[in-house]
Amino acid sequence: MIGSHSECICTPESPFKINVLRQPSLTRKDRGDIDVGLVMDSIRSDWKFKIWALDLPEFSADEIDSYQTLFRFIVSSYGRKNGKPDSHIWIDHTPSNIKYAHLLKSFFTKAKFIHIVRDGRAVAASIIPLVWGPNTVSGAARSWVKKVSQCLAIESSLGDNVIMRVRYEDLVADPVTILRSICLFLDIPYQPQMIMGTGYRVPAYTADQHSLLGKEPDAKRATAWERELMPRQVEIFESMAGRLLLSLGYTLKYDHGARRMNVIEQAASLVREAYKGKIINRIHQRRRIKRGISATGK
Repeated sequence: MIGSHSECICTPESPFKINVLRQPSLTRKDRGDIDVGLVMDSIRSDWKFKIWALDLPEFSADEIDSYQTLFRFIVSSYGRKNGKPDSHIWIDHTPSNIKYAHLLKSFFTKAKFIHIVRDGRAVAASIIPLVWGPNTVSGAARSWVKKVSQCLAIESSLGDNVIMRVRYEDLVADPVTILRSICLFLDIPYQPQMIMGTGYRVPAYTADQHSLLGKEPDAKRATAWERELMPRQVEIFESMAGRLLLSLGYTLKYDHGARRMNVIEQAASLVREAYKGKIINRIHQRRRIKRGISATGK
């Protein structure tokens, strides 16, 4: 949605930026600045960059003396290729950004973060069928609690002038109001086309999980988990994450009486995670990566 704004460019995920920022070996010890050649070799070899399908124009290493100017060059090149040559705000939705928020803020001093909070039961319903992430409701509950808790800690340390919390349910119920508040946070004017979320060119690699892009927000999606999860799955999730759900303002189906998994359910969960998560999903993931890269011609 934000990527649909005329001043913004939304790129595919870019975990490679964090990888290079965390590698001091890419900094020239004699001068203290980055070794552009080494950094670009590292980025170009990363499969996540390959799915950007971006052939960078020639550049002089003397023109790029910092990570900031390097990524400005890369993102500007992506913007020109995708019809947004005048965009000046980079929208990056890499999931690990929040984990490395302090690192990113130290390099990109004007960076702001948006923490989208969603009902953990809805998150579980979305990720269990995927070929990455947890494949059981217990695994999804553990993952959700860990990540949301980490995000809440980051919120506290960065402050509300740097990070904004947005409830997914509020966004799909009243997108105009929430988008206006986001624009105010980012200091950009609200533009009506944002509501359709057409500002992101989806790579073939993630086309399946982004099937709702380009469609007006549907408030029914907020409660789809009630149909997609079995009652016992909901109960297990609430037994593990109920207190966090409550603290975030969500209503529990089982109040405080949700039963935890029994020994048989725990064993079945471990077997499913081991078989599907560590064998089947890895096979699908490798195939998916190959298809994604092949689609770009890289």
